[in-house]
Amino acid sequence: MTDITSNNKRIAKNTLFLYLRMLIVMPVSIYTSRVVLNTLGVGDYGIYNVVGGIVMTLGVLNGALSSSTSRFLTYELGKKDMDTLKKTFSSSLNLHIITALIVVLLAETIGLWFFYNKLVIPAERIDAAFWVYQFSILTTVFTFTQIPYNASLISHENMSIYAYVGLYDAFSKLAIVYVITISPIDTLVFYALLLMINSILVQIFYRYYTYAKYEECRFRLIKDWVLYKRLLSYSGWELFGGVASVSQGQGINILLNIFYGPTVNAARAIAYQIQNSVNLFIENFLMATRPQVIKNYADGNYDEMYNLTFKAAKYSYFLMLALILPIAFELRFILNLWLGNAYPEDTYIFTLIILAFSLTEIFHSALIMPFHAIGKMKLGNSLNGTIMILSLPISYIVLKAGASAYVVFLVLIITNVIVTCNGWLIVRHYVWFNVLNFARNVLWRCIIVTVFAFITPTLITYYMKDGCTRFFLLGFATEISLAIISYQLGLNSNEKKDIQQIVKIKLSKLIP
Repeated sequence: MTDITSNNKRIAKNTLFLYLRMLIVMPVSIYTSRVVLNTLGVGDYGIYNVVGGIVMTLGVLNGALSSSTSRFLTYELGKKDMDTLKKTFSSSLNLHIITALIVVLLAETIGLWFFYNKLVIPAERIDAAFWVYQFSILTTVFTFTQIPYNASLISHENMSIYAYVGLYDAFSKLAIVYVITISPIDTLVFYALLLMINSILVQIFYRYYTYAKYEECRFRLIKDWVLYKRLLSYSGWELFGGVASVSQGQGINILLNIFYGPTVNAARAIAYQIQNSVNLFIENFLMATRPQVIKNYADGNYDEMYNLTFKAAKYSYFLMLALILPIAFELRFILNLWLGNAYPEDTYIFTLIILAFSLTEIFHSALIMPFHAIGKMKLGNSLNGTIMILSLPISYIVLKAGASAYVVFLVLIITNVIVTCNGWLIVRHYVWFNVLNFARNVLWRCIIVTVFAFITPTLITYYMKDGCTRFFLLGFATEISLAIISYQLGLNSNEKKDIQQIVKIKLSKLIP
């Protein structure tokens, strides 16, 4: 019981560090994106996002190895096997270096051909887009060799350093935005160059910090082919899952560019900027929880592994709903306040659908934690990856038939709901849990809370004219009503007792 309490405190502490970072980083990022859009213009903003997307598509190799590295480092920490931990880190670093070289080859051959022959870029901006592409390659390649160091930080649950570096990253990008507004150099090229330099500086700091703090973070030539085989076997199926994710992300983005041009890419980029800001809240909580899920599995505490996972899914959903409801009901007001009249026409509908997509993704994000802990990726990634990849040809067909651009996001929602349902059943196949209990205590409670949560903002929107007064009143009233509804209808009796106990402890400290 003491270990569980200690772990919960560690999760809470790490979550707090990440939230404090987010509270500062998010408004700075939102302001920065507005200035970038105004400075670059809609066309260049779309070009930057779609060109960088080609390199991110190649980054699927990195994503697969990253997941493998993080899982095995955390697992060995849970087993307290320092020798294997050192070998695992070094083997992962060696694999990332090799992968970085492969990415350079692919990016400068197949990627460059696709850049010149398939993307829709105005002729007068092709040279600028080329340099953006090259800077993106350098940034991505450097990031590849950085992954094992970041994975080590997460495995050690050292989230405070992310908070401090996150603050630097946000304010340095604010400085970059100011510089490009006064620079006589081509703003698109200069912006991409400065972002590359800044990213490399951040990664150098992470390397120095982890090298000094953790003894496993060293470069060593490892010849343990059995370990390489384990890493590659795991990452091989993760690679297939990564291809599926990229097909839904950058694959869809490239399709939108081919059918509708860079202006629609800009609209998608703005919508995903809002989504990413909202997701920061949830990612912080899940990032702090994930190492404990893996360590519980390594110790054989399967009930606690699922208990943490289910709580993470439900609480993350309530947090996400609390953010999304006010944004969805006041989206036009927010866009006008944030971007003025500069945003593309499709931004509004894209954002609404993508925010709904984020809600459905909560259960998938929580599912990933026990999936990676168990480490059996073949069935899940082969079946669900295939379903996710199908969203790309389906999107192509509907766009070719003349459908509106937003339809591709509806396709994503449908396919990912199917994937999430399959995923939970597959995880249960490896380590059993009560599906009815999960459906009743997590899914059903989330649905009930969502239905009742819509009442307050709907009434306020219906009876009040839009403006600052309604914006603040709707936000405040929605959060209060949602908190009450979540407590009364979203929590079971044990969870209510836990919250009551926490409140009593806090009050006893405040009131002697």
